[in-house]
Amino acid sequence: MEAAMVSRPAQFAKTDPLDDDPGLVQASMNGDMAAFDQLVRRYDCKLLRIAQNVTHNLEDAEEVVQEAFLKAYQRLNQFQSRAKFSTWLVRIT
Repeated sequence: MEAAMVSRPAQFAKTDPLDDDPGLVQASMNGDMAAFDQLVRRYDCKLLRIAQNVTHNLEDAEEVVQEAFLKAYQRLNQFQSRAKFSTWLVRIT
């Protein structure tokens, strides 16, 4: 006999704190490098596009992005979840 699948209403669905940016930031500050890697993967392309528009050079843009993520990691404690992480990330670079 098969077990019946019961779906939960959306308001009762469990959410993983690592699905949102503030949760990933908090996990990163607690030493979870996989969480920070997730943030990097989430925003790498966006930052690279912005950097390329400014530098007009892919190698320079890649270096700017790498430095931006290093700076972000060093200043994670300054992130306030009132703003979007992507906005904060662009502003600190």
